Amino acid sequence: MAQGGPKDLSLIPAALGSLMPAGWLRRQLIAQKNGLSGSIDALWEDLGESSGWLGGTGENWERGPYYLDGLVPLAWSLGDEALKQKAQKWIEWMLQSQDAKGFFGPANNPDWWPRIVALKALAQYHEATGDSRVLPLMDRYFRYQLEHLPQQPLSMWAAARGQEQLLPMLYLSHQTNPAYLPDLAARLRGQSYRWGDFFREFPYPRRTHSYLNRPLFMVAKRATLISDWTARRLRRVRAPKPPTKRQIEKSNASAFLRIFHETHSVNLAMALKMPALDALFGGDPAGANASRAGIDALTQYHGLANFVFSGDEHLNGRSPTVGAELCLVAEYMFSLETLLAVTGEARYADLLERVAYNAWPATFTGDLCAHQYVQQVNQVEVSRRKRGWYDAYREANLFGLKPNFGCCAANMHQGWPKLLGSLLMTHPHGIAAPVYAPCSASLLVRGAAVSLTEETDYPFDDTILLHVDAIGNESHSLRFSLFLRVPSWAESYEVQLNGEPQDCLPKEGFLELERAFSAGDTVLVRFPMPLRLQAEAEGGATLHRGPLLLALPVEAERRTVRGTPPFADIELFPRSEWRFALVESELEKAQITVHRPGTYPFGEDAPPLFVRLGMARVPRWRIARHSAGPVPQPFSAGPDALDEQTLVPYGCTLLRVAQFPVAKVVSKNELA
Repeated sequence: MAQGGPKDLSLIPAALGSLMPAGWLRRQLIAQKNGLSGSIDALWEDLGESSGWLGGTGENWERGPYYLDGLVPLAWSLGDEALKQKAQKWIEWMLQSQDAKGFFGPANNPDWWPRIVALKALAQYHEATGDSRVLPLMDRYFRYQLEHLPQQPLSMWAAARGQEQLLPMLYLSHQTNPAYLPDLAARLRGQSYRWGDFFREFPYPRRTHSYLNRPLFMVAKRATLISDWTARRLRRVRAPKPPTKRQIEKSNASAFLRIFHETHSVNLAMALKMPALDALFGGDPAGANASRAGIDALTQYHGLANFVFSGDEHLNGRSPTVGAELCLVAEYMFSLETLLAVTGEARYADLLERVAYNAWPATFTGDLCAHQYVQQVNQVEVSRRKRGWYDAYREANLFGLKPNFGCCAANMHQGWPKLLGSLLMTHPHGIAAPVYAPCSASLLVRGAAVSLTEETDYPFDDTILLHVDAIGNESHSLRFSLFLRVPSWAESYEVQLNGEPQDCLPKEGFLELERAFSAGDTVLVRFPMPLRLQAEAEGGATLHRGPLLLALPVEAERRTVRGTPPFADIELFPRSEWRFALVESELEKAQITVHRPGTYPFGEDAPPLFVRLGMARVPRWRIARHSAGPVPQPFSAGPDALDEQTLVPYGCTLLRVAQFPVAKVVSKNELA
């Protein structure tokens, strides 16, 4: 990289198209293709031919770019021509939309924010195809932006999320490294929320109710929605006039909007990576520390048992019945992927894996034909009924096409495909395997192409087998280091090279195997997965196996609200008992059964993992506002209160309990 450009990443993600999913992960991506991702453009007009991002008169803000930001990596990761063609029409329109000044996208919506998402999609497309038109578009647009930002500053969502643009800027810097990028980064820094300072001194330890009165907030929101609707109607008559610099600065200074954006959980999920990214462009050199502090604060005050923090849509504490929005989970995963690349720290891979294998699949039906707007850790009813959300509606936890609000229907497509970049990554000294899943890859190491295959049913099983398939030099041999992450939950591990046990110690979360590798070498790593009980801050406990959170699935009666299955909005009502408590003494007697993941690896009908154990019936656990009430306090139960129940991975459930009361079994005499 030329002098003066952004600093390099610590770990380089596998380029789009150089790593392909295999095994259960490929089946998961095929299910996504056959589900909403491959069909939603025919089901929803906002992503259909009328989209403003296809030159139509329809929705012209973030939904088209959001969709493309997931569609591109899905299409090229599967090598699927039909999906590539779907993506290509969006790409072509964007490329042809750029005017002589450098501006691109729908002319009747000048907002900076959706173009940031579009640029992320275009960067991925260029990485996969090398289309020579993309980099000139990015360069012309960035120059346009550098010229116009002084009079048209970032505002509203762009002010909160503006540094998301550092990602496509970083991509362009790796390709051509234009000299103006540090100046543009400085301008974005000056007009964006100061997330680094915010995360270091996190100001919202309580629920958003404490900072924004909800009834007043809802009045203000309705007024804003009416204003936005009126503006959209007027755009059909005349082009909108951009707000003046003074108007933007007045809006950005609003205390109401600042609290709104600083408690908005999707903003926060995106913002967590921004201080670390900004450090690469000459910002605060301790930006990565601020990102780490932000994760710690959000986990401490608003963290949930499914490894994300609350957001329905705003921060709402730690109860197992508050909501976590799909967009929050998607953007949290992407921030963790970015932080892993920037810092190389194993802690981000550890958390990413837990989010990706628990909260992410739980927000979909197993066939990926329907999704929720918000999920609950303890979710015993899915229905159009009022709950304790901060800013979500009665339909927020329905499974469907676009329940509650359409942002998640547009943004849901990036989760699984973008995870691929974190499976095998280039390290300065070789190759790193930070996140475990079945795949194959070709990575450039010291000038030679190294081809590997990773075979595993992890996270359901405990063994990973890596094959060195080929090394692209004359000797078919190359000295480098292979870094294998040791999960933070692992109490022990086993490593074999070509069947021979290896004695190596973890350093900073990774095991390092340094040697001359040859084509045909195999590396086996195993992390035993005993059951683990974990106390939870809001009462009760959770049960884990490896990276998986376990849950009690609740049998459900399905009722179609609208639409035609499988693409229908559905309610689910409990038809089996769910009031049970964990009993620690029963864990050692538990029967664990592991199957190969099927067509739908996280399908609710055939989970790959079953844990059969004794659980105690809970005498009093009430429903409160159509959700499970607060987790009861620990209690004593007699032997006759035990029932055998089967727990499965949290991501394989629709109705469930995952945060349980804790009971101690005592004799009848002690109970009396």
